[in-house]
Amino acid sequence: MMNRHFNRAIDLCHGVLLAAAGAYLALQPTTIATYGRSVTFGLATLFTLILVAAALSGRGERIPSPGWAVLAPLGAWCVWNASSFWWSVHPAYTAGELRREMAWGLMMMAAFYVAARNDFAWRMLIAAALGSFALLAAFAVGLALAPAGWDAARWHAGIGPFSTYLVLVAPLLLTLLAPAPAGFGGNRYLVVFGILLLALLLAAARIADNRMVWLALAAVFGVTSALAALRWRAALSRAPLRWLALLVALLAVIGLLFAQTAREKAKAHFPPQTSVAQTFAGDPRLQLWEETLERIHARPWTGYGFGKSILAQELKSDLHDPMLSHAHNVFMSQWLQTGAVGLGAFVALLGALLWRYARFLRSRDDSLALLGLIGIGLLVGFLVKNLTDDFLFRSNGKEFWALNAAVLGLGMRRLRSGVA
Repeated sequence: MMNRHFNRAIDLCHGVLLAAAGAYLALQPTTIATYGRSVTFGLATLFTLILVAAALSGRGERIPSPGWAVLAPLGAWCVWNASSFWWSVHPAYTAGELRREMAWGLMMMAAFYVAARNDFAWRMLIAAALGSFALLAAFAVGLALAPAGWDAARWHAGIGPFSTYLVLVAPLLLTLLAPAPAGFGGNRYLVVFGILLLALLLAAARIADNRMVWLALAAVFGVTSALAALRWRAALSRAPLRWLALLVALLAVIGLLFAQTAREKAKAHFPPQTSVAQTFAGDPRLQLWEETLERIHARPWTGYGFGKSILAQELKSDLHDPMLSHAHNVFMSQWLQTGAVGLGAFVALLGALLWRYARFLRSRDDSLALLGLIGIGLLVGFLVKNLTDDFLFRSNGKEFWALNAAVLGLGMRRLRSGVA
C-alpha cells in the first residue's frame, strides 16, 4: 500500500514537472510574462530536486546518466567559469552573471533532462515549444503588418534574441514529419501544419531584419537534410527528386530573402549607392573584433571574468559605439571572459554533445536517430547564428541548454534501454 501511494506521488511529481517545464519553454521567448516564467522556473526546480532525491534513494524512477563524456566538459566549464570570480575585473558583475546564467541554466538543464522521461513527455515539451512559436510568430507578423508596427524590444527583448529564437525552433519542425514515438506521426495534416509553420518561420525571420538568421536557417535545413538523406537512404531512394526539389526550393527562398534583407540593411545604415559587399567590409564588428583580440592577448589564459558584457564600458568607450558592448562572436566572447582554458572547456562540451548526437543518429532505432538529427540541428543553427553575435545569454541561452537537455534526456533513456 505504501509503495503504491509513493509511486503515485512520484508520477504526480513527474506530471507537475512536465507541466512546469512545458510552460517555461512556452513563456521563455517573450518578455511579457516574467512572473509566470519565474513561477514555472521555481516549480520545475523544486520537483526536479524531489525526483532526483527519490532516484538517488532508490525509491524513485531511475534517471540515466548522460555519461562522463558530457559531464566532464560540462563540469570543467562550469568550475572554470565560477573560478573566474577570483580574478574578474568586475567581481560583482561576474557574481551576478554566474547566478543568472550558470546556476539557473544548470537548473533548467537538469529539469528538462529529468522531464523528458519518455516519448509522451518529449512530445508534450515539443508541442509547447511549437505552439508557443506559432502564437508568438503570428502575433509578431500581425503587428508588423499593422500601422503601429512591431517592436521586438518590447515583446522579445530585441531583434537578436527573437531571430535566434527562430533558429532554435527550426529543428523542432522535423518532429511534424517524423513518425511516432519521437515524432508526431507525419500524416498529411501534420505535414500541412508543418508547411504552415515553416512559412510562418520565414515570415517572422523576414520581419526580424537580420542577415545571420538566414545563414543559420540555411545551415540547419541543409545539414539536417544531408544527414537525413544519409541515414534514411532507402526511404530517400523511393522519391529522391521530390525531396531534393523541396530542399532546393527552400534554400532558394532563404537565399532570396537573405539578399533582400542585406540590400535593405545597406539602404538603411549606409550612404546611397553603397553595395552589399561594401556593407560587409564596413561592418563595425570588424573593428570590434580587432579591439577584442587585443584585449584577449593581454590576458589570454584566464580572461577578464565570466559575463558576456564584462568589458562593456571599456569597449563602448574605446569604440565610441554603445552597441559594441561585447565580443559579438560566441567563441571570441568565451575567450575574452574566461580565457583559453574556458574556451577549450566550452568547445569540448559542444564536441561532446555533437559526438553523442552523432551516435544517436547512427542508431538502428529511427526515433533515437531523429533525436540525434534534431540535436545536431540545434548545435549547427545556434553556432552559425552566433558567429556575429553572442546569444548564449538570458532567454536564448536557457532555451538552447533546455532543448539540448531534453534531447539528451530522452536519447539516453532510449540508448540505455537497449533500443540502439
